[in-house]
Amino acid sequence: MVAGKRTGAAKGSRHTKKYMRKGTNVEDIIDSIHKEGREKATGGKIDELKDSDLFVVDRETNSEKIKFTKKQQAALDKIGRHVDKEMTALPFPKKPSGKIAKLPRGNASVKKVQSAKPATTQKSKNFDVWTADLTPKVEKLAIPEAAEHYLRYTKKKQPNAPLKSVTSLLPAVQIAEAGASYNPDAEEYMEYIGKMVKDEQKLIDREERTRKGIEPQWETIVTEREKYLENTEGLHMHPKYGKEDEEDVKKEKKQNVDEEEEEEGEKVTVTPVTCERLTKEQKKKKTRAAEIELDEKRRLAAKAKDIDSHNVYRTKQINKELDEEDAEQDKKLADRKRKKVMTKMTKRQRLGRGKFEEAEEPFLLQEELSSSLRQMKPQGHILDDRMKSLQRRNILPIGGDKTKKLKKSLKRKFVEKRSVKEVTKGSRVI
Repeated sequence: MVAGKRTGAAKGSRHTKKYMRKGTNVEDIIDSIHKEGREKATGGKIDELKDSDLFVVDRETNSEKIKFTKKQQAALDKIGRHVDKEMTALPFPKKPSGKIAKLPRGNASVKKVQSAKPATTQKSKNFDVWTADLTPKVEKLAIPEAAEHYLRYTKKKQPNAPLKSVTSLLPAVQIAEAGASYNPDAEEYMEYIGKMVKDEQKLIDREERTRKGIEPQWETIVTEREKYLENTEGLHMHPKYGKEDEEDVKKEKKQNVDEEEEEEGEKVTVTPVTCERLTKEQKKKKTRAAEIELDEKRRLAAKAKDIDSHNVYRTKQINKELDEEDAEQDKKLADRKRKKVMTKMTKRQRLGRGKFEEAEEPFLLQEELSSSLRQMKPQGHILDDRMKSLQRRNILPIGGDKTKKLKKSLKRKFVEKRSVKEVTKGSRVI
């Protein structure tokens, strides 16, 4: 507020409450309170103090002050520091030893005189490499960026290594099941062997399907009649042999032809179309039904319009419903992403042209099981196990031959050719 200018609220009388509420300058009052508090903290109010408390009279003259040079002042300070200390006697000089030092002869080197008492070494405390922080630090520099730059420049701290890419969450070494032990329980062993039996049965079924696909499909089973005819071929046959069979075949053919003709006759027959005229009552009912249907449509349209007009007053509720729907959609999206990442990190991906096949689990027959570990025969190979583990965890690709896909349908190409003889006078070149 500009000094000397009164506001609209303070233009009235200054002795009313209205002026006290709106016309007073609060900033001036706060400044005066702070000023008074500062004066009390520094020794009291200046208006209430005496002159002797505020001012000091210097009665010394310049002649009375003794001036010393810098060297004199330094000497006085040195003497003053040693005045309070107690005087101690000087230590006695060491006596010379009675041994005479021998000079080295020839190429002999002078040995260093070792001290009689060995140097005491402090015992190191228990040091744990895994828990101790071995990163170099600079305590003098308070700014972390400057300390980082100093450590990098002096090569005490190496540059940050790239992060290790995680290709799979599967364990590097799979623990064998209890049924694979050298002396397992009966139930665990049967459960472990049951899986091997299922895999073996799948392999047998696949080989059987392959064998059936290779065999020709046109071969038929040889009946006893065909064998009899083959054995009796070239022999004299009775004239009536086989006529009964031929007559039966002819009767069946004739019966089939008659049935086909009857079906065709049924298809040809067409039912006549009848056109019945509506009476006046039927026409009135039809017109009335159409009017009722139209009124129903108008009523539903008006109802929908009223609902849309009333939705203006439901904006908060509608926004809340929309927010809940968006939150649900975001939650579903996050779940889908999490499932996708978990599927990618827990399943085998296609690396290379080859196909990944699980290694066969080693097993022992019932008569091969031993009661001690020394009598057990080793199964499997550690290098094969490591190779399959790397391939399962998407670290090592699987090689394979490059397969060429043949085109099922070829594109047709139309070429229009013209001979020189067809180009004559008056002919039109396309």
